Amino acid sequence: MNHLTKGLYGENAHVNTLTIFDGLGTEQAGEVVLSQHSIWQILNHMIYWQEYILRLLRGEKTVPPKHASETWPTEVKPLTKRDWKLAVNRYTNGLNEAVQLAENEHGVSNGQVRHLLSLISHNSYHSGQVVFIRRNLNQWPPPTGGDTW
Repeated sequence: MNHLTKGLYGENAHVNTLTIFDGLGTEQAGEVVLSQHSIWQILNHMIYWQEYILRLLRGEKTVPPKHASETWPTEVKPLTKRDWKLAVNRYTNGLNEAVQLAENEHGVSNGQVRHLLSLISHNSYHSGQVVFIRRNLNQWPPPTGGDTW
């Protein structure tokens, strides 16, 4: 594992980004703590930007949003358990795709490295928000563990 894949998975100084949604149901995902975004909204925002960056990494044409509000869903919680599961899987699949691209550290261009570093930073920031909300809901650590020490 190289420094890019470690960053994407959140190793070392960051929580593992594959575990931050583990053990949550639709009710917890839709809770709003301290008038901030819900975990559902954060997850979908993370998916938006992860997929945007993946398109850039694949060399696909992308159109940036005109305003940040376009990257945040208005609904606070998933409508169904299936919606929640599909969104978590979509995030996980996208993250795994980014890791596959990053695994060939010497085969990626400087521009691709910059995109991957941007994704690492973005996911890290919002993962911290999810952990904060989960702590406030007494839902941290997840069943798979979350704190490394």
